[in-house]
Amino acid sequence: MHKLLIIILISLSYLNILKAENFTSIENFSFELPDGYELFNKSNLFEIYDHTYKDPLIKRQIKLAEEYLKKQKVELLYNFSSHPSNNINILVFKANYKVNSKTVKKQCKKILKIEKKVGKRKVKLNECRMHDQPTFADWSMYRENESSFIEGATTQQIIFLYKRKEYVITSACWQKCDEMKSDLLNLVKSIKF
Repeated sequence: MHKLLIIILISLSYLNILKAENFTSIENFSFELPDGYELFNKSNLFEIYDHTYKDPLIKRQIKLAEEYLKKQKVELLYNFSSHPSNNINILVFKANYKVNSKTVKKQCKKILKIEKKVGKRKVKLNECRMHDQPTFADWSMYRENESSFIEGATTQQIIFLYKRKEYVITSACWQKCDEMKSDLLNLVKSIKF
């Protein structure tokens, strides 16, 4: 019975790998996500905005994405078939600082303090720890909290430093947060420069 379960699990994980889609970031790295994700950035946002989506929630998310893109170079990934508001975004900044197991909690609290100030909601940190992916990074951390911006949403984030750049990859989810967390972790694990 145990052997059959192991074979089934290995087969399912192999099928998930086969169903991965490759993306190339505007920051010159590639990564994988399960089929169904669409990548939005400045070059295709307006095209997508006029796309055939009729759902007002999706239209609202695209409008928010447009506002983000005017302020910051960001990439947004949506899997509308999973949930119309769940998304992953990628931001990259020039930076050079160190986070380790002794300072990670302090860094998480610093980020959450900024989020609370901007989002105007007081929320608690759910999880904060060092992370082992991507393996080539100088350091990597994972943090999670209820969204400071939208009630009922969860923010899951991996931040890492590589070649004097800070990569901030964030998942915002309303439903299927375990699935989104898995997609986020697998995205980061699959990054190749």
